Amino acid sequence: MTRRQALKTGATAVALTSAIGIAPKYLISPARAREGYAPGMTGGPTGFPGAERYQYNEDMSEGRAIEGIKKLKAEGKAPDSLSMLLNAGAIGQFKKPFPEGAPSVAEVWEKETGIKFEITGAGAEDIWTKILQDVTTGAGTYDMFTQAWNSIGDLVNAGGAYNLDEFVAKYKPDWADPVRGAPTAQIADLLYKYDGSYYTVSLDGDFQTWVYRTDLFNDPAEQTAYEDKFGSKLGHPRTWQDVDNISAHFKRDGLNGHTNLLSPFWGLAIFYGRYVSKAKPNLYFFDDDGNPLLDTDQGIQAAEEHVKSMQWASRDALSWTWSEAYGSMADLSSTMISTYTNIAKFNDRMNADGTPATPLTGKLGSFLPPGTQFGDDLVRRSVIYYNINAEVSALSKYPEAAYLFLQWCSSTRTFSWMSGNPGGYFDPFQNANFDDPLVRETYHDYHVPIIRETIKRSAPTINFAGQTAFDNALDEQLQAALVGDISAEDAMKRAAKAWRKIIRKKGETKMVEAIRKSKTAWPTIIDKA
Repeated sequence: MTRRQALKTGATAVALTSAIGIAPKYLISPARAREGYAPGMTGGPTGFPGAERYQYNEDMSEGRAIEGIKKLKAEGKAPDSLSMLLNAGAIGQFKKPFPEGAPSVAEVWEKETGIKFEITGAGAEDIWTKILQDVTTGAGTYDMFTQAWNSIGDLVNAGGAYNLDEFVAKYKPDWADPVRGAPTAQIADLLYKYDGSYYTVSLDGDFQTWVYRTDLFNDPAEQTAYEDKFGSKLGHPRTWQDVDNISAHFKRDGLNGHTNLLSPFWGLAIFYGRYVSKAKPNLYFFDDDGNPLLDTDQGIQAAEEHVKSMQWASRDALSWTWSEAYGSMADLSSTMISTYTNIAKFNDRMNADGTPATPLTGKLGSFLPPGTQFGDDLVRRSVIYYNINAEVSALSKYPEAAYLFLQWCSSTRTFSWMSGNPGGYFDPFQNANFDDPLVRETYHDYHVPIIRETIKRSAPTINFAGQTAFDNALDEQLQAALVGDISAEDAMKRAAKAWRKIIRKKGETKMVEAIRKSKTAWPTIIDKA
């Protein structure tokens, strides 16, 4: 299975089971017990061992959403169906039953509410265009839509996203619950708020996470050769210099030193990850007066290192998407990669007949993001890039009902069940997800703790109005440097100049305010070298 196929159709579900129960907490009638609910629970999936973990009552986030829908229906304020424009590769996590014996997420919703859930799928490459068409023409085709997390600023600016503050206050989702919700308060604000208000709902965890070939790193001959050349032990890289050394060591005929994406759009993620670690606690994209920092010494250094890394990648790296990168890791022609967390779900798995699904199965490990050392301090950083979020359309005739669906499916019990499903690429990011047996079985025990700690060290990419223009301007210059048309220094100077023009065009006062607000969601954690 390739990542591109996942974008188009979703991954094929694999039957996984994990038996676990919970201690009785409430008394319940025999009728409810016969339906498969744990004592005190009134909703959620049934029919498989451990279903109790995903069940709820009216005192829980999912239950409050269901009770809210029932009240709206009684008042004649709910529709017969709700529609969503959804990234096609995630349809399976709503529609495919998981695990064996379970209903699908959509089936549980429809059973409990009587409201049909209708999905229109779209590829990641064109879903944003479809959303803008729906908003700007006033068509109002969808009650909800999903797209890249960092498009929220442009969507709000276009008047396309409904402000959810009233509904959040009324129904109290558990997104920021300190035990079950997002790993940090900053991450909660980052994933669900824009400009201080709730506009968006996270359904994904696209925090760029490093994985590597354990068979290569643990090979005694490779360890000896690396230590002889670099004077240090071959292991998990702590700094970007370590990453480059390891890449140089492993680059040879038939083996790429790394398969980090360098192509247009996709390659921005790895550049941003290197860039943000170049200052303590972070190298921001702008200073507090709205001046771009791309053309500072640190920004130029990040670009020079980024361009240099091309020599250890595939010669086709400038045309690769994550589909080809996943394939390169799967067929053992690459050493390591910083990428989406579901690479372990898709590439390190077994077929239904018990055979390895890829040559990489059983040979994958992961490590914390590398960083930059400042004395005894180590600034390890990653970034959130793409990440599928959902919004209620500002044109929906039933915004409260649409919100309640999003609260129900994104709350920590339902989303743990959904993100563990290998039928799509929604990834775990909530504390409750990481403690869930199905998630850990799908994403692996070696990977889950690294994902959790990577999130805490992840910086946001640009998500305020103008994001597309900023990213495109930078991407154009980086690509020119990667093919050798200009130097890395010139690339950063030209990109910074373009960013200044965008700031002026959008309005300096407004943009400076957005830039300052965005910094509250940046990580502060510093590791010791």
